[in-house]
Amino acid sequence: MARAAIHVYFQAVSFTHEGSSDMLKKAAFVAGSFFLFVSHAVAADALTVDAAQRFVESLHSVKALGDRLEAEGKAEQLQLDMQPKAGEPFAPYSKSVTALKAKYPDEYSELKSAVKPHGFSAEEWGVTGDQVMVAYFARKMEKENPGAMAQMEAMDPAMLEQMPPQMKEQIMQAKAMMETISKVPPENKEVVAEVEDDLDAYMEAEEAAQAGQ
Repeated sequence: MARAAIHVYFQAVSFTHEGSSDMLKKAAFVAGSFFLFVSHAVAADALTVDAAQRFVESLHSVKALGDRLEAEGKAEQLQLDMQPKAGEPFAPYSKSVTALKAKYPDEYSELKSAVKPHGFSAEEWGVTGDQVMVAYFARKMEKENPGAMAQMEAMDPAMLEQMPPQMKEQIMQAKAMMETISKVPPENKEVVAEVEDDLDAYMEAEEAAQAGQ
């Protein structure tokens, strides 16, 4: 599930800096694999280390559902629902939960059962997933390409208007994602630093599994 969501965001996004593009593709892959989706129906509490740790632990519980959604061809539609529109925040996990509930209620019930032992409702899991993963992406971007947002802002609007519609839409989606990432609270990034190694390990394992298919 995360695999599909991650592909959604980081396949669609191509930045002027190749290193940034690689990082975002990896992030997108993770989000997809983790079945990221954001819903503002649940107010986001301050992110804590405990919540971040429980979310990371839950990824293993959710993986089987995500893999099945991908095998059944359902992940592709969810990926489309995850993509941010201009002016919308980057909230992959919450959007995924919302889309899953609307389109695949049986799988939504499975998600609820999978995350309940980790102390989350489905919607709480989505919100926490957004907080954790967006902060994770922000930390990666700061390390690998701190000037990515400035590069995006410096793009000539006239050039954007000359692009094919699909490419223009992808650029606008990338910009929406970057804007959300650039506004991550410092305290969230500090929390995610505590679980970053575990997230790295999970993502690398997912990438290896994907490469082996």
